[in-house]
Amino acid sequence: MKPIEIIDIDVSYGAKKILEAITFHADAGEILGIVGPNGSGKTTLLKAMSRVVARDNGEILLDDRDLDSLGHRELARRVAVVPQDISIGFDYTVRDVVMMGRHPYIGRFASETARDVKICDHAMHLANVAALAGASVHDISGGERQRVLIARALAQEPTILLLDEATSNLDVSHQVEILNIIRDLAGEITVVSVFHDLNLAAYYCDRLLLLKDRKVYAAGAPGAVLTRENIREIFGMEMLVKPHPLTGKPYVLPVYMHQSSAGANRRVHVVCGGGTGSDILHLLHAAGFTVTCGVLNVLDTDYGTAMHLGLPCVVEPPFHGITPESLSGLRKCLDSADAVIVTAMPIGRGNLDNLRVLLDYPAKSVVFYARDHTTRMEDCTGGEAGAVLANLEARGALRVEGAEELLARLSRDGSDRD
Repeated sequence: MKPIEIIDIDVSYGAKKILEAITFHADAGEILGIVGPNGSGKTTLLKAMSRVVARDNGEILLDDRDLDSLGHRELARRVAVVPQDISIGFDYTVRDVVMMGRHPYIGRFASETARDVKICDHAMHLANVAALAGASVHDISGGERQRVLIARALAQEPTILLLDEATSNLDVSHQVEILNIIRDLAGEITVVSVFHDLNLAAYYCDRLLLLKDRKVYAAGAPGAVLTRENIREIFGMEMLVKPHPLTGKPYVLPVYMHQSSAGANRRVHVVCGGGTGSDILHLLHAAGFTVTCGVLNVLDTDYGTAMHLGLPCVVEPPFHGITPESLSGLRKCLDSADAVIVTAMPIGRGNLDNLRVLLDYPAKSVVFYARDHTTRMEDCTGGEAGAVLANLEARGALRVEGAEELLARLSRDGSDRD
């Protein structure tokens, strides 16, 4: 039995259809994220699930029961909603607001019981607002007010928690704090949340629902939904989509559209390895450069990235030096390249020829790339690699830090040639 099941629902505002043929479910205890562009129907979907707006047709089932069969009190005991923000007109204390979550359990003329007080205290503790219990909601920050609204929702003891971009107007520290609170509830409560930030959605959600033009465009694990192709189709933007080095979850970085044609009619060869070139391969490919890379071994992360992007790559088997055949292939790439990028990779005897061969191209534009000032090339050759690098710098090779500086450098080189 699924806590939430949506079956082929349509929702309209007057003659305008907002949602069309929406079907999905949420599993018990999971965090399901809803993402999509403005106007795709995200908020309306949450409103339909909480019966704030009526659906035209289709079914919404909570624990196999039709949503419309539930009375108002029963619905409020099952489903709690946290909006983006709420205007509280009266000078209530934090405890007063949280106690409002107990209204589905308290009779019209009854007072709260000791159990109601205990539940509210526990909700305030979970939401980290217990110390604010006596404070006016007008005297606390936006982040604190959002935590109060979460505490009020938890005081309802719901099995389903709906969040409508509940962190979108907060700074990053408050966003993370609130989403950590929500994640700690996973397993006890099923959470369905609308997200504006794709990286937060990817990190905190078990599954994602991607909406476009009133319909479900994709659904599944974050890595299956937040693909480069999907993001381009839905948001009209080029993004780098990479596994996070610590979590393995996808994270996305924009490739700014004014740079998307920076590489038109230009060829770049990337000398990389050990995963140091993956971001750059994505970036250059998205910016329109014709990209080659290598020599790499077939187990290298950068080789996997090159294959994913369909980039020509000179390769060798693992634990194998650079053969004359591979060196010949590398020279062909260098001959046709307008520029060469060398990443801050580890250099050993096995890949030293990737650098040495550049000495044969004194007129070639060579750029040493590092992600930031802390990134350094590791010389495992007893100083031979360092000597080659110094020689290349003496001939005019430049060092750049960060993707934007790299693209700017390549763009200037292209303009100088033109």
